[in-house]
Amino acid sequence: MPRALLLPLLVTCLLPSLAACNVGDRGNTSTAASQGACAPCIGGGPVAQFENYQQARDAFTRSSSEGILTATLEDVSWLRFEGAADTVEKNHRAYFEYGYTTFQVMLRPKEYARPTDETFVLEDGRGARITGSPISFKGGMQPVDDRWQFTFELSFQHALGTDCQWVRLTRASDGQSVEWKFQPCATR
Repeated sequence: MPRALLLPLLVTCLLPSLAACNVGDRGNTSTAASQGACAPCIGGGPVAQFENYQQARDAFTRSSSEGILTATLEDVSWLRFEGAADTVEKNHRAYFEYGYTTFQVMLRPKEYARPTDETFVLEDGRGARITGSPISFKGGMQPVDDRWQFTFELSFQHALGTDCQWVRLTRASDGQSVEWKFQPCATR
């Protein structure tokens, strides 16, 4: 099947089957918890239903206790709201084309940092422990309030599976971490 048809197929065919799933944590990104439950689309499974982009994105966003690390787990549940399927797939190739576990990250350290020199650790409930760093970051460092702010995408050669019960992303330098717990879904 051509990749260009994959997203529309997921969206149109699988949306109705998710009504029984618990999605959890629908707060805004500034008050997102460091842990919480969500139901990602795994292995061609159902896509979570949300009313709009912000509600869907918030369900997959976590922020560390000190607000230094905020990350959004990429999932078709919220990516589908970004526009035409082919454009979305092009903008999120690591997720759609390779099946990587990918995060959109906002780093807000109090001290100067270089995101490309940072090390992040991905761990999951199956025992995986992978380290990685962003290749680049968007814009320059921006002073916001009393902190510097950087945004970037972070991808790991790691695929979520139906047997994965949680995934955690940690900034190695200070231990700031965020975690997603995956609720079982009646249709999985």
